[in-house]
Amino acid sequence: MNAKQRAALDRVVALAESRAQEILDFTGEFIRQPSINPELEPNPDAERPAQQWLAGQLETSGAFDAIDVWEVEPNRTNIVATQKGKGGGKSLIWVSHTDVVPVNAEQRAAWDGDPFSGEVRDGLLHGRGSADMKGGSAAQAWVPMLLKEAGVELAGDLLIAHTCGEESGRYWLGCNAVLDRGYAADLAIFPECSNFEIFHVGKGEIYFRLTVSGKSAHIAQRNMATIPLPYGEERIAVSAIDNMLRYQLAILELERNWAKWETSPVLPPGGQFISINSIHAGGNDAAVPDSNIPDICVATGSMLFYPHRTIAEIIEEVRATIDRVTEADPWLREHPPVLEIPFGHPPKEALNMPADHPGVEAISAAMETLTGETPKRGVSFAVGDCNYWFAEGQPALWFGPGTVTGGVHGANEYIAAQDIVEATKAFAAVAIEWCGVA
Repeated sequence: MNAKQRAALDRVVALAESRAQEILDFTGEFIRQPSINPELEPNPDAERPAQQWLAGQLETSGAFDAIDVWEVEPNRTNIVATQKGKGGGKSLIWVSHTDVVPVNAEQRAAWDGDPFSGEVRDGLLHGRGSADMKGGSAAQAWVPMLLKEAGVELAGDLLIAHTCGEESGRYWLGCNAVLDRGYAADLAIFPECSNFEIFHVGKGEIYFRLTVSGKSAHIAQRNMATIPLPYGEERIAVSAIDNMLRYQLAILELERNWAKWETSPVLPPGGQFISINSIHAGGNDAAVPDSNIPDICVATGSMLFYPHRTIAEIIEEVRATIDRVTEADPWLREHPPVLEIPFGHPPKEALNMPADHPGVEAISAAMETLTGETPKRGVSFAVGDCNYWFAEGQPALWFGPGTVTGGVHGANEYIAAQDIVEATKAFAAVAIEWCGVA
């Protein structure tokens, strides 16, 4: 960072420190604005209340040359605000999601106070979405405002995007709607929880559903499903749960093989895995389902895979695993299962930015200037909209405040209040380093 950039950063940092309480008040009010993802908890307003409030705050600030607010579906609102550079610098876009997950009854009972309070207690800012990810989202919103107030003009364009639909994977409503509208930059940063590490690499994710059939009969005929029968006698019962067990054991063996034989240069051993997350069995049309051998069993599951693998490769391995079980069983060969993969949530390709990418280097240099310390370069522990943008060819990575241990998706979610202020400084440093100062 040259002297001109350093002087600009010093002005912005001083402003951020003097406006720290306003930044926290802004974040608290943002948390109080409703934005529960309607796919996870039906509600007619969806993300719109929080997005309308935020758009109003950005407009009032006078820091932006353009503010674009639109909806792909009713009340599923996106915002992109642009602060035009003077020219000659690289462009940067910060991308966060405004939607939050619901607070279920169990979590609400365990919550200390109002789950949407947005209040600061003992140095922690509390509330659903505080860590995931309204804290980082508020910080990105304040950067252009502080730059404007400090009289700092960047050389490159600075954009901030606040999107909907991330928590349910509806990328076409949110993050990719931003790309579809023509917004892009030389670098995209998603301020998800990374505790200020640079997550330039991340796993991919796929969900699946497996439907296995059986043949229903009264439980008193269980023996007719399990024992050898005389020649020519028809087997009148087949347990779908027993059949599902065959597939589950094969899936566990696939996971063990991955753990034994798959490694990654950037992840610890055992980082690629597959999990069955729910199982439901029994015929819905049975008069007394508790007294019947089940004729259907449905399992849903998910997997996270190493950055050097692709969605197509992983799906091929899972299909081959299921097919081997089917081919080995005479009844299943005649009544094969239905494997839906991907299923439910759209799959995400892995994030795989090079460790020496100029964007990674710029963040590292900015943080060294700001803090005197070199940030770690690591691997994201989860997946998100960043994966979708990287798959579209947009250079993208994670870098933000907060940690997943802060009650994310659980009870008593929080983020350190000071981290939001520090994130505002850090994001400003990155913008000045990457975009340059006019």
